[in-house]
Amino acid sequence: MSDWQPIETAPKDGTAIQAEIPGYGADYILVWQEGFADSDGKNCGCWMLVEDQEPPDCWTDGVCWAVNEDGVASVQPSRWKSLEQ
Repeated sequence: MSDWQPIETAPKDGTAIQAEIPGYGADYILVWQEGFADSDGKNCGCWMLVEDQEPPDCWTDGVCWAVNEDGVASVQPSRWKSLEQ
């Protein structure tokens, strides 16, 4: 699979993907991680950088939360494609 797909269809099983983050580019390597707690203490997951890349300013420590530590909404990845060619 080399075509871009909607981010909603991305694997959430620990598989690294290439992702586009609107306004920041399409060369981010991300993985979905579970086992975090939101501000209400509920379990949640998030996208995080796999490689040493500069994250968008609105992410916290390379992690895409719904809202970052400054209370600013994080720009969510919009589409993805497989790293396998």
